[in-house]
Amino acid sequence: MPRPPVTPDVFSAIGHPRRRAIMTALAGEGRKVSELVDAVGVSQPTVSEHLAALRSVGLVTCTKRGRERMYRLDTRPLRDITEWISTLEVFWDERIERLGQTLASIDTEEEQ
Repeated sequence: MPRPPVTPDVFSAIGHPRRRAIMTALAGEGRKVSELVDAVGVSQPTVSEHLAALRSVGLVTCTKRGRERMYRLDTRPLRDITEWISTLEVFWDERIERLGQTLASIDTEEEQ
């Protein structure tokens, strides 16, 4: 079985529902923390905590505009995950196909 090419930290980061909500809110455009607070519906310290976790694994970037910070989603770490999942899909697709062939041959034998 292939090993994941990404660190478990990325999996942990996307495993939390609030972090996924923040990622969804950032998917279209950059946002300020206050906008994320409104979009996700949690306190500013909670959003900041989750942003720090997402930034630590490279899923979110931050740029300063004057006194404000704009956060953006960076999907590059997710590409490794999707590639890894694709290898698993191929493995399971082949297994399911073989199972289907085996079941079809059993049905054919029973009909005869």
